[in-house]
Amino acid sequence: MKIRNLFLSFLIVSGQLACNRDAPLAVEHEDHSGSSEPRTTVQLSKEQEVITGIRRGIFIKQPLTDLVKAPGFIDSPPQHKASINSFTTVFVEKIHVIVGDPVAKGQVVITASSPEFVSMQQEYLETRSNLASLESDFERKKTLRQDNISSQKEFEEAQAKYQVSRAKLSALQNNLELMGTNIASLEQGSIQSKVLVKSPISGKISALQTNVGQHSAPHEVMMEVINSDHLHVEMRVLEQDIPKVKEGQPMIFTLPDYKEQLFRGYVYRIGSTIDPKARFVQVHGHIDAEDDSFLPGMYINSYIVVNQDSVWSVPSGSIVHEGSDTFLFVLQETNEAGKVYQRKQVRTGIEAMGYTAILNADEALFRDSVVVAGTYYLSNALNEAGGHDN
Repeated sequence: MKIRNLFLSFLIVSGQLACNRDAPLAVEHEDHSGSSEPRTTVQLSKEQEVITGIRRGIFIKQPLTDLVKAPGFIDSPPQHKASINSFTTVFVEKIHVIVGDPVAKGQVVITASSPEFVSMQQEYLETRSNLASLESDFERKKTLRQDNISSQKEFEEAQAKYQVSRAKLSALQNNLELMGTNIASLEQGSIQSKVLVKSPISGKISALQTNVGQHSAPHEVMMEVINSDHLHVEMRVLEQDIPKVKEGQPMIFTLPDYKEQLFRGYVYRIGSTIDPKARFVQVHGHIDAEDDSFLPGMYINSYIVVNQDSVWSVPSGSIVHEGSDTFLFVLQETNEAGKVYQRKQVRTGIEAMGYTAILNADEALFRDSVVVAGTYYLSNALNEAGGHDN
């Protein structure tokens, strides 16, 4: 059968083609002149594929027959989230990171000044100096008491002063160490003037709530860090569906803006309480394989698989509807002129998660490369050439 060029011009309303609006789109297809059979193939050159945004995928076998809808979001465990604040009142002098920056545990993220911090160091040195005198007095009165020279009251007073001072020194030391103070250097008389605020975990900066010159109290969060190495899914299942859900059941989900990519996981924990207003139960799911596109807080379209029976399916957007008939475009061949796509009629079944079941008995169909984006242009070109009956 001969292949010839048939140039069709049709208007593509697209911002991407605004600069090339006067250039018609040429579509090549088989010549069925003299034949009563409608055309079923369209040939596109490489340039036309780019213009029309043709994208191909594969048929996916997955359970779509018995699913429990469980909308949710991607989250990070509590132990992988951290709020960063100062242990004393500070004035922010320098911020070393921005949102999205990776940080390591113990890394300095903010440099600040604090009169309270300087006073704490001074108090530590004074308490440490006094402690030596109080310890000496305690030991002296302890000896005198053993020899019945000193009264019991004098001994207990010396003991109490010594113990209180020792406890105070220990508390000051712990607080100063939390603020990054080098105690050995401090005991040599070197007082640190800056507070170095450090990240308590490794991860990425997810929120920044301070700026240079800001006064920040200990209870005020200055920034937040999230470690995305162990993400999971939090889902909401309506109370009437909970009896169907069991721990260990498979879970499938897609991202809202990329429904062609299917991700999998399983139910890990089922909540024990029902939300009194929305009447749902929180269900915790683990992801089989994490993806770089996952971000904490990202909403997902998720379903829990109750029945394991699987069917062949394609993204719903790849299906062409013409009256009561439904069609798909599959890649038929690749030649020097470009690629030839064939339209095939299919029977469709249940739709879920942006996918539609294909019920054709022909297993060979499911080995084809199917067009998942740009089917409108292929269908339009074929119909203009007489690919359907009006």
